[in-house]
Amino acid sequence: MEVSRKLKTAIGKSFPAAVPLVRQFKTQFETLVKLLNFLPLAVSMSQLTFNYGYDFQRFCKWSSLKKKKYSRTQLRALITMDYHRIEKGLALKEPRVGFGENVVKRLLSNLQSYQQTFGLDTTGQIALNSLFAYYNFNRENGVNDDLLYQNISVLRKTIIDSNEITNCGGILKVTKQSILDAAKIELKNFFESRYSIRHFTSEEVDISLIKQAVKMAQKTPSVCNRQSSKVYVFTEDEDKKKVLSYQNGNRGFGDQVSKVLIVTCDLEHFVSIGERNQCWIDGGMFAMSLIYALHSLGLGTCCLNWSVELEIDRELRMVAGVGDSEAIIMMIAVGHIPEQLNIAQSPRKRLEEILIVN
Repeated sequence: MEVSRKLKTAIGKSFPAAVPLVRQFKTQFETLVKLLNFLPLAVSMSQLTFNYGYDFQRFCKWSSLKKKKYSRTQLRALITMDYHRIEKGLALKEPRVGFGENVVKRLLSNLQSYQQTFGLDTTGQIALNSLFAYYNFNRENGVNDDLLYQNISVLRKTIIDSNEITNCGGILKVTKQSILDAAKIELKNFFESRYSIRHFTSEEVDISLIKQAVKMAQKTPSVCNRQSSKVYVFTEDEDKKKVLSYQNGNRGFGDQVSKVLIVTCDLEHFVSIGERNQCWIDGGMFAMSLIYALHSLGLGTCCLNWSVELEIDRELRMVAGVGDSEAIIMMIAVGHIPEQLNIAQSPRKRLEEILIVN
């Protein structure tokens, strides 16, 4: 530092005109250093913007937001959303007679469009059954809506395939005791016995167990019961290796995995700006249910996060055959558990750190 000051003094005495140039050079050099330090942050912000743009573009493209013409999946989601509103209204302690008139009108209109374009499938029939339950409730309370009954009857007559007829829809009467009896299991030990497994046997997991677990996970709550989640199962060694190569959390055990699952959530089921993040909630809840279902069947699982940038997301879609309308939630590695193994302890935070009582 002392040498630097002496050098400046010497330059100032010998070359007075050089002093402003030196100061100017110093200022420019310091500015350049600041810019170079800022560059990594600028690059990161730019990449983040592009990735948010990728999510934004896909939500706008595939959701029902401001659409004038709906795909089959979108229209089915709108129908499900409205018939479930009727079910929720009927499930209240004291439903208001004639509630949800606008919902009923919109549901009938969408059902008519659905029938004309695609024909009535199970979703349409459940909606009709819900409407009929609504009609009966109002009739039993002194309001007889003949026009609604006629519309329901006309749509029901369009059902051709008797194998597709369902009795589901509306409300179901249950007792507290029946719920308590079915729920009487020791969940504390069940939760605490589930670990992320990174050591599997060579025994193949029968696909019937995967089907059983997915069926169990279908009971997961979803926004307005729209059930937007899907599961892709990979069983062949080459296919498993390929999809796992895009995920960097399976090193050291990915080759032992019997089945690789990819959980997705279809954006076509969402209808508003407020639902822009709903896929991660519905898909995440479904994935957790699926993991616990597999655990209940004696299988080991390891959650493999899907925290990637858009280029890798696009590449996996191509390789795995995942539709562009679907958001990839996560992968799950599945296999049989060996007799003895090591697991990460993964201690949990103290309850006081995460529980806020108001």
